[in-house]
Amino acid sequence: MAELPQALGNLLTLEENAQIDQTLLPSRDRFSIRLTTYCWRYLQGVSASLDRSIETLQPDQILAWVEADDQLHNNAQVDPEFIAWFSHLLASSLKPLRAIAEQRGTPINHLALEQVIDWFVQNSSAEHQH
Repeated sequence: MAELPQALGNLLTLEENAQIDQTLLPSRDRFSIRLTTYCWRYLQGVSASLDRSIETLQPDQILAWVEADDQLHNNAQVDPEFIAWFSHLLASSLKPLRAIAEQRGTPINHLALEQVIDWFVQNSSAEHQH
């Protein structure tokens, strides 16, 4: 199995993975939590480097950052298609992150993993009631 580039390898701890698993949500929902969390953590680095809030990041800025990320490019398995896909994934993650931040009344950068998990749990429960 291919390993994640170093920049992506440590975005969730074993304890955080266990915390997500304890929700007992369907696999796709737990995957969504993990994916959103990976993106959120990566975007924190982008926003800090660009001295901008995550909320104001634009897709072209995210793409430029990913294209210039040496940690990603140190992995021979990273190609232009991955860069484009990963940039799109990061930009798409802003939708749930903005919704979570709005619901909590806090900037995306100040969210906690528990808040992200709670949002997905609430939305999963709402989906199953309809």
